Amino acid sequence: MNICSLHILTHGKCIKWVYLFGVWTLLLSCVEPFDVETQGFESILVVNTTITDQEVYQQINLSRTFKFEEDGPIQEQGATIRILEDTDTQYVFEEVSPGRYRSVQKFAAKQDKEYQLKITTADGRLYSSDKERVPAKSSVERVYPKRMIGDTEEDGIGILLDSFDPSGTSLYYRFEYEETYRISPPRWVSMDIAGSYDAGGVLTLELVERPVGTRICYKTNISSTIKLVNTSTLAEDRISALLVNFIPLNDIRIEDRYSILVRQYVQSREAFGFYEVLQRFSESESLFSQVQPGFVKGNIISDIDVSEKVLGYFDIASVIETRIFFNRMDIIEEASQYYKCSTVPQPEKEESESEETYRLRILEFIDLVGVVYLTGEGPDVSIGEPFTFITRECGDCTANGQSDVPDFWEDE
Repeated sequence: MNICSLHILTHGKCIKWVYLFGVWTLLLSCVEPFDVETQGFESILVVNTTITDQEVYQQINLSRTFKFEEDGPIQEQGATIRILEDTDTQYVFEEVSPGRYRSVQKFAAKQDKEYQLKITTADGRLYSSDKERVPAKSSVERVYPKRMIGDTEEDGIGILLDSFDPSGTSLYYRFEYEETYRISPPRWVSMDIAGSYDAGGVLTLELVERPVGTRICYKTNISSTIKLVNTSTLAEDRISALLVNFIPLNDIRIEDRYSILVRQYVQSREAFGFYEVLQRFSESESLFSQVQPGFVKGNIISDIDVSEKVLGYFDIASVIETRIFFNRMDIIEEASQYYKCSTVPQPEKEESESEETYRLRILEFIDLVGVVYLTGEGPDVSIGEPFTFITRECGDCTANGQSDVPDFWEDE
C-alpha cells in the first residue's frame, strides 16, 4: 500500500488531502481491521497565501506534507521570503511563528503592478511563482440574514449575499467568513462557592462574588469550507442570494446576538481553477473513497529542479469585507431551545466521612462534574438549604467562549 497525505491551511480552513494508490482494490477484500502505514512518502513544500489589495501585513504559511499516521503538517521554518513588485520594489517577510511568515511592512497589491513570490528554504532550495496581477474589484451590495430551511431540511437562519460588478470583469469569486456570537447563560448568578483554609488550617466553604467575566462571553469561528462562484456564463456579473452560512434554529450561535464578517475575493481564472479542484476533492465523504486526486498543480515551481512538486498557489486577489450584526429576536420570534439546563444537588455526606473531607469532595465534585453554584447556603451555614448546582454552560459563559469583548463588537 502506498499512501501519501497532504495538509493545506487555506485562510484559516483545514483541508486534508490524501493520495491513495491501490487502496480501493485492497479494501474490496479486507474484512479485518488494519493499521494504515505510509510507504514511499514524498515530502512536498506546501505554500498557502493570498496577497490582497488591502493595506495590511500580508501573510504566507509554509509547511510540508505529512504522513497519514502523523498528527499534522511539519512547519517549514527558517525560510527567506520576498515578493517582487515589478522590477523596482520588493517586500520582505519575517517568520513570526513556526512556518508563519508576515511582511515586515504593510502593503497592498496594486492594479497596475505585477507580483512574483520568491522563497529560499533553510536548506538552500529556491522556488518562484508565476507573475500575477490584481484582478478587478467588485462590490458587495448587501449581506443579510433570512429565516429559511437549509439543505438538510432544518429550520434556521441563512446568511445571504448579493454582489454585482457592472463592468462584468470580476467573474471569478471566492468567499470566506468569520462569525462571532455573544453568549449569555440563562442561569447566571452573582455568587459562587470558594474554599479557603482558616488560621487553624481548617477548610471552609463560603459564598463569594462571582467574576463578572463569567456573565457575557464571545466566540469566533472561521469558515472551514471553500465557497466559489463563477459568473462568466451568466448574462451579467451578478450574484444574488448566495448562501454564505447557515445556522440551525436552536444553535447557540443565534441564541443571543450574532455578527458575521464576509470576505469576497475576486481571483484570476487560473487561481479559481486551482481552488475549484481543491473544493472538488475536499467533498469526498471518506478517506477510502474512489476519488483519488493525485497531485494538484499550482503556479509555484522549484528553480533548481522543475520536476519537484510544490503544492499551493500564489494568489493575488482583490477583496472587499462586509460585517453585519443582528439579534435572534430580530429574525425569529420563538425562544431558543439550545440550553438544556438541569439542577444538580450537592453530593450526600457519607457516615464515615469527616466534615473537612466532605467539603473537599464538594469542591472536587464541582470540577469533575462540570457544574457551578446556583443557590442555597450550604453545609457551613446553620440555617438554610444545601447547595444546588446547575450545569456549567447554563451558569458560566466561559464554558463556551471567552469574556474579552472583540474590538469590533457593537451592542444594540
